[in-house]
Amino acid sequence: MKKILIALAVSAVTTSVMALDPMPDQAGFSGSLAGGAAGGKVESNFLARVLGIDLTDSTIYKLSSPGTTKIISPTFDYNIGYTFDNKKTRISLASAAEASIDFSSNTTLNFRHDFDAIGNLQLSALAPPLARVDVWKNPYLTDQKRRRTELSSSGVRVTWDKIFGTNFEVKATLKKKDIDDELSGQGLGLSAAQEKLLERGGDIAVVELGYTFVLGGGKNVVRPSIAYVDHDLDGGAMSQEGYRVGVEHMYNGGDFRWLNRAVYDDLDGDKVNPIFNKTNDANLYIIASELRFPEPLGWDKWVATTGIQWGENDADIDFNKGSTLLFVGRLVRTF
Repeated sequence: MKKILIALAVSAVTTSVMALDPMPDQAGFSGSLAGGAAGGKVESNFLARVLGIDLTDSTIYKLSSPGTTKIISPTFDYNIGYTFDNKKTRISLASAAEASIDFSSNTTLNFRHDFDAIGNLQLSALAPPLARVDVWKNPYLTDQKRRRTELSSSGVRVTWDKIFGTNFEVKATLKKKDIDDELSGQGLGLSAAQEKLLERGGDIAVVELGYTFVLGGGKNVVRPSIAYVDHDLDGGAMSQEGYRVGVEHMYNGGDFRWLNRAVYDDLDGDKVNPIFNKTNDANLYIIASELRFPEPLGWDKWVATTGIQWGENDADIDFNKGSTLLFVGRLVRTF
């Protein structure tokens, strides 16, 4: 099955290696706008639609591993801000992809100040994205048409970079995940208490510690990280807690930049799923690579990028498994 997916905010294949990008060296408005295309495939039993385009079939006939949907997607990302005259304070508005596997993202409003002694601090308000994501109200319904409902999230993030002049970094994210009309488990002969176990909304907390190594005079930048992850959801059978380890690498080749990222999550489920009689244990994997070419064809203030991203949710419950594989090409205009 092949669909055309229209997405205003699709993740760049990788982000900056550092927790915070360097502050612009000039005061005033600056930022970037990026447009391009992505293509690949998605596997999910929970995702339904993005911006009015179906991702998966509305009717399923058995509770098993998800099928595959091929997608083609225009992409658009933005990061626009104003740097004050002191060149230490900046406010900005940006798109931010939060999880590649379920297409969740946020619009972020950021306030940043670089302190001389304690490091660089940024406070971000996370709002629902421009690109609406729909999930199935009752993903477990079989042999009849499932209905859609909106998935959104909002919250705050605090980033502390260059802690007391070191290369240590901390990012703490607290979000509220909301399913507009949650009907999971209804019509399956479950009790009200069992249906409650399947609710997908709730609180998400991620606290990450990273350290940036600058090697070879800046030719290579490596950032390993470790994080605590807590999905404290309303349904105990959907809740998960565990850790994340990751490493990001950037190679400066002069005429190009090569960015790579690898992430591994080990998550333990809480309560037993009343449908499958298992807990929601899972291992998540993400591998991404992107090439960036500044000033392609001599175009000043432009950057061309091409990359690939693969993510997999290897859940113990087959129905909960999911994956994405995306190839992305973009043109970025800086100003």
